[in-house]
Amino acid sequence: MANNPGRLVCLCNHVTAKEIIDVLRAGALTVAEVQDFTSAGTGCSRCVREIDAIVQNHLATTKKDPQLRIDFGIKAD
Repeated sequence: MANNPGRLVCLCNHVTAKEIIDVLRAGALTVAEVQDFTSAGTGCSRCVREIDAIVQNHLATTKKDPQLRIDFGIKAD
């Protein structure tokens, strides 16, 4: 995974591993959040397992700031 960050993970939406990792570094914590921000895995869904593996690897190897969250533009009521 990390060996080639420019590698396309989602062929349908042309999303690279680096783009997914960048979203995770910005605060995404789940596959659904990665999908919302990048559209990766929302076409044919064949890459969802690979996206999940990238998410799990990132969460396991990166210390998370609990206050860092990605802003999806959703307003809380």
